Amino acid sequence: MKILHLADLHIGKKINDFCLLSEQKFVLSQAIELIKNQDIKAVLISGDVFDKPIPPISALELFNEFLNDLNFLSVKTLIISGNHDNMDRLSYLSSLLEKSNVFISKSFDGNIQKVSLDNNICVYLMPYLYPALVKKHFPDKEINSYNSAIKAVVDGIELDESKVNIILSHQFVVGSDKVILSDSEQKSVGGIDEVNYSVYEKFDYTALGHLHCPQKCGSEKLCYAGSILKYSLSEINQNKKFCVLDVKGKNDINYQTFPIKTLHQMKQYRGLLEQFLDKSFYEKIDVEDYIHFILEDEYVLDAKKKLSMIYPNILFLEFDNSYTRNLSNGFSSDISKDKTMYEHFCDFYKIQMNQDLDEEKDLIVKDLINKQGGL
Repeated sequence: MKILHLADLHIGKKINDFCLLSEQKFVLSQAIELIKNQDIKAVLISGDVFDKPIPPISALELFNEFLNDLNFLSVKTLIISGNHDNMDRLSYLSSLLEKSNVFISKSFDGNIQKVSLDNNICVYLMPYLYPALVKKHFPDKEINSYNSAIKAVVDGIELDESKVNIILSHQFVVGSDKVILSDSEQKSVGGIDEVNYSVYEKFDYTALGHLHCPQKCGSEKLCYAGSILKYSLSEINQNKKFCVLDVKGKNDINYQTFPIKTLHQMKQYRGLLEQFLDKSFYEKIDVEDYIHFILEDEYVLDAKKKLSMIYPNILFLEFDNSYTRNLSNGFSSDISKDKTMYEHFCDFYKIQMNQDLDEEKDLIVKDLINKQGGL
């Protein structure tokens, strides 16, 4: 049986007020085509279906459309909630949806729901869990971290070892190698939210969500599907993929990836404003990409307005020049009560422009301050 492993859809996500619904719709349509072409029989979605606990109607409509397409293809869909989802809201109508082969992890009551894909494959749906919630249902266990919490839950799952056992989990799982993180997944102080990959050792495959970069975690049997799109600048160099499992038997699971195409890429360009306004530059790229510009000009008036005439999807615009470098190095002028208004302004001008006032500007400033009686 072939199974598509997805995670971190974040439907409804916005980046700097840019709504990504059209991009998400495009990717989910690709997933449907992949399912058709590869004869995939089941889809696993390992959490963060939506970007917010209470998603907008447009996000709900897109996900509903995706589920309808899957149902039309007679594909079983198994879903868990992530830390961005509301566990209770996501599982609303879960009992009714099971009649359409859509299985959603229910509110955690100490037990993990099992779904049989066929006579040989069992899948366990473990929603995003945190220690306090687990402790409530395991009062006799010593639970003082995410690792001990998830271990208590996993240890309580009884498996039929003769079958292929798969678990969906949305946690910060770490292995022996350094995991690749994005801005949204920075480690907590002391690594309190980390779960060691060995906790899932008894499963034949662990379908992970939470980290946005597709990657294996400590073992060939544990994989992050990664997010379906680049959702932060820290992901700009990541290659998003569809992960497909070909489960042929207990010890025969093959793993294959397919590149995800997007309507527009996320790009970053560094240089001078004049370079980006030159036709010889922008005619060679997709000007509708989501772009992060880093300008090295010392001073530019209305830079974003000028760039927006050519590039409609500017995500971020920042400057890297002598002024910003001075700020980042902790440079500040000597704020002293003994200095005059004129001296303070000279300091300020030098920070801003990285040069002293010339003779003409100096006379103008002195004249203005004199008129205020502050020189």
